[in-house]
This record gives sequence, C-alpha cells and structure tokens, in this order.
Amino acid sequence: MAEKKNDESSLKNKGFLPQRQENMFSMRLKVVGGRVDAKKLRAITDAAEKYGSGYIHLTSRQQIEIPFVKLEDAEKASSELEMQGIFGGSSGKKVRAIVACHGNNVCKYGLIDCQRLAYKIDEKYFGEPVPKKLKIAITGCPSACVKPQDNDFGIMGATKPQIFEENCIGCGSCQKACKMKAITITEEQVRIDREKCVLCGACIAACRKDVLRAEKIGYTIFVGGSMGRKPRHGIKIIELINEEQLFSILGKTIDYYRKESLDGERLGELLDRLGIEKYRGEIIP
Repeated sequence: MAEKKNDESSLKNKGFLPQRQENMFSMRLKVVGGRVDAKKLRAITDAAEKYGSGYIHLTSRQQIEIPFVKLEDAEKASSELEMQGIFGGSSGKKVRAIVACHGNNVCKYGLIDCQRLAYKIDEKYFGEPVPKKLKIAITGCPSACVKPQDNDFGIMGATKPQIFEENCIGCGSCQKACKMKAITITEEQVRIDREKCVLCGACIAACRKDVLRAEKIGYTIFVGGSMGRKPRHGIKIIELINEEQLFSILGKTIDYYRKESLDGERLGELLDRLGIEKYRGEIIP
C-alpha cells in the first residue's frame, strides 16, 4: 500500500491525476497560454490513441489531459511525449500553468502581448512550490476573456486615453464605442469620466481624427481571486504599471504568500486573514 502511494505521488508530480477507476490516470500536459503547435497536437493525438481511450479533454484552464492511461503505461507515455517537447502539467502545491488569451497579436481588442508574457512568467515560475496552489491568468483587455479576477494573480492589459481637443469634430464615434458610457461630447469637446472608464481603449480605436490617443499602455493587477467551493473575486491593487513593476509585484507576492500563509491556505484566504493593507504595504513600493 505504501509503495502504491509513493508511485501515485511520483506520478502526480509529473501531471498524472488518479481517476476513480483502479490504476487509471488522467495525464495532464503542460500548455502555456492555451497555445499548442500542430505538430505537438498530432503527437498528443497519437498518445491518446496508444495509451488512453482515443480522446483528449480540454480543461477550463487551457490544459490538455489524456484520460484512461494505465498505471503500467504512465512512465512510457510520459517519456515518449517528453522526447517531442511535451511535458507534464502542474498539480498540487505549485504555481500552475499560465492561462492567457491571444492578446494583441491576434485579437483586435488586445492591448498587450499576452502570449509573450505568459511564456516569460512560465519560464520563471511554473511549478514553483507554494503553500497551496497559485493560478495566474493574463488577459489582453478589460473584456477579461480569461477571467483574471478569478485567479490568485490576474493581469489585464489597459490603456489610458489622452484627449487632443483641437482635432475633434464632434462625430460621436468614441461616445458610441464606449460601453461604459464614460464619454460625453458637448460643443465638439470630448469629456471622459475617469471613474467610469475601465481603460479598454475602445474609444481610441474608434476615433478617426486622432482626438484620442494612448497616453499610456500597461498592466492592471488583481490578487486573491479563486473559484471552487468558495469562489472569491480578486482585488484590483494597481493600474497601468510597466513590465518591470509587474514582475516585481509578482515575485514579491509569491514570496509574501510563502512567508505568511498557513499550509493549505490560498492567497485570497491569506489576504482575508491578514488584511489587504498589510499585503499592499509589503508589495507595492
């Protein structure tokens, strides 16, 4: 029995999750930002047919799992995929795989390069030990397609519009584009209600007269979000920071989580217990 538990623990570290069926595992594969090239997809398909039940499962966090892998086949399946550059996903008390949307390389609303950032964060932090688990999501704009507010650490692209009134002809395109009703036009003058503005940049994209331009593009950060049995919305802690500041806050957040958290405590639970102000005081310069 002890030997079986050791085997399962070792396999879990490689991304194998025990199923309800005896000696069956779902093989979780590492995917960064939901992006997998066609060659690797073919290899994963072959592995699913050879070692699983001929299908794959796409998880809610952009990961790929091959169910019904037998215990005796697990190591061989893992080795064959690793030879093709496909590795096991993260589970347990670790930093999980990074979730990300297309970002500005594909999506017309994207403000930041989510995929590049996802790979950079993955290289630095994927699989690092933490008190429970830490999930990171990156979204290109305030449409928030990958739900950064529902993750332990959420990153959102944002842009602050700047007004050049001398170019305005009062066409109203920016006002129509703003879904937050943050823009009003009076006597060919544009006004932005900064309390309503979510920094999405839709007004900038709609303007054809160069009245609205991006004063600054950066990252908005949310912390402490989670789903599961006790869902919790993340707290917005800062807006429009640059990439250097982003990595500083992320690194300090992970250090703070390791230092202050109880074993098995999620980041949001830690923030509830010790207070958001203590966190801000240690993390944000």
